[in-house]
Amino acid sequence: MAARRETFHLRPEGEKAFGYAQAVRAGEMVHISGVLAVDDAFATVAPGDMTAQVRAVYETLETVLSRFGLGFADVVKETIFVTDMDAFLAANGERLERYRGADLPAATAVQVSRLAFADNMIEVEAVALIGA
Repeated sequence: MAARRETFHLRPEGEKAFGYAQAVRAGEMVHISGVLAVDDAFATVAPGDMTAQVRAVYETLETVLSRFGLGFADVVKETIFVTDMDAFLAANGERLERYRGADLPAATAVQVSRLAFADNMIEVEAVALIGA
């Protein structure tokens, strides 16, 4: 029996133009593409403000998770890409607030020289488990 697959586009026009889906459910796993701090027109939210960008990214992650009836307690893996690790570590409380009362996911944080849009400072991809 083939695994159930469901594709979700948060911002369909831009995602299809770039060639990705914001999330794909495959069986009981939901794979969420990298989330940036952008608005519906893909303009960067809060350039230069890591705390505001972390908040925006996790608000978007919450929206995507809820589309599948999930929350942060269902996230089992995160990969966090940042352009300034020190700024991220100082803003990490915004991230941890989302996991309050839940088991923390496996996570990797990596500093990179640049993200898809030059003013973005953080991008987070995640994997969630349905029925975690």
